Amino acid sequence: MKRFFAACLLVFLSISCADDKKEEEKDTIKALSFSSKTIEKSLNDCLPENGECTFISLNFPVAENGKGEAEKINKQIENFIVKTVDFQDEGSVEKPEELVENFIKDYKETASDFPEYELPWEATVVGKVNYRSPSVISVKFNTDMFTGGAHGYRSTNYLNFDPETGKILNAEDLFNSEFMAFAEEDFRKKNDIPLEENINSTGMFFENDEFHLPKNIGVTRNSIILHYNAYDIAPYSAGDFVLKYPRTDIQQFLKLKK
Repeated sequence: MKRFFAACLLVFLSISCADDKKEEEKDTIKALSFSSKTIEKSLNDCLPENGECTFISLNFPVAENGKGEAEKINKQIENFIVKTVDFQDEGSVEKPEELVENFIKDYKETASDFPEYELPWEATVVGKVNYRSPSVISVKFNTDMFTGGAHGYRSTNYLNFDPETGKILNAEDLFNSEFMAFAEEDFRKKNDIPLEENINSTGMFFENDEFHLPKNIGVTRNSIILHYNAYDIAPYSAGDFVLKYPRTDIQQFLKLKK
């Protein structure tokens, strides 16, 4: 009889511990929250809305609470913003606060070196949590920049995170191995590239003449978005290439649970 009660107690404790672990995991996801941060600076405190103003404006989500994953997410968001805006001087700054100071400083140096230079610079980055579930946090960024040249730079980017670890999720984490073939066939069909021809036969410039998924993959409640920015796979004049799929239509390829 004592053995019977001991066995029952062991089973009860095991179930209780498992339930506690599930609740702890659930609480971790709930505890992670996001606020919004804005960092701005303009040359001589000029007002962008008045025109002819050199300025930089960064607005992005900041992860809070959690159990270490928030710090990882924030670090990667900050790294992305810095590399996007400071692409010519990679490594010279590490934080967004440094970035805005460096942007204005670089403009002043350019204007000093070339007194006839009158074009203002501008950089705007707007990031937001586009979708959040127990299996993914998808952050979307819209960037507009002009630092001289024939035209500015505009991009749409996505960073997808594992909510439990803060790790960035790449294409291999989101899709199974069969999705690549499906996406290539659909891309060819929508862009009039014959299946029997090289993927670059109509003017694309996929690396090594091989189709690949974009670095920017958006996740929403109902859709999956494949976004190639200008210059990613074709000349600037071709613009962006976007493939959007209802999640119900490609469910067989998705590794995401929700």
